[in-house]
Amino acid sequence: PNSEEIHSTLQILKRQNYRLTHLIQDLLLLSRIDLHDANRSQFQPCCLNDLVSDLVEEFAGSGITAGVQLSAEIRVEQPVRVKGEEDQLYRLVANLISNAIHYTPAGGIVKIILETDKQQAIIQVQDTGIGIAPAEQARIFDRFYRVDGARSRQQGGAGLGLAIAQAIAIKHQGVLSVESELGQGSLFTIQLPIVSASMAHS
Repeated sequence: PNSEEIHSTLQILKRQNYRLTHLIQDLLLLSRIDLHDANRSQFQPCCLNDLVSDLVEEFAGSGITAGVQLSAEIRVEQPVRVKGEEDQLYRLVANLISNAIHYTPAGGIVKIILETDKQQAIIQVQDTGIGIAPAEQARIFDRFYRVDGARSRQQGGAGLGLAIAQAIAIKHQGVLSVESELGQGSLFTIQLPIVSASMAHS
């Protein structure tokens, strides 16, 4: 084989190694969430305003590369705090944003909304992407299930992103749901219990 073929083979092996490493990390995270589902001793008050702002900043480059307009809409005047593990909550929302960008064609919009309703914090990730068929909506949170890859921008992923998001939401006594229509986009909604003022300072 010539040097070009060797380089191509090495690039393929590098991508496969990356995917395998990512898959193992995801499986380990799911195992940790499953094993410690009832253990909330590590929970601390987390500010969702900061979390959303940080995520929009992190994914700005991905949005530009994909030709997708990414923005945040903070509909609260005060800091919104929930009790949990900040890195897991970050991963929960990050998975939804990553999916939204992945399944939204160039020229589309992805918006992250933060608001409250009574004692619930609500984070929504709304996109103008390809949408999800009704028959698939009931299964998208299943482990290893993937929406039809032929309609996505590119192949990749093992179908664990939404399963991880769902597991994290449940661990934090939250609810993760989806509304979607083919060709019109999707709206993922996370509802989490707000920390009381006294608990926030404990």
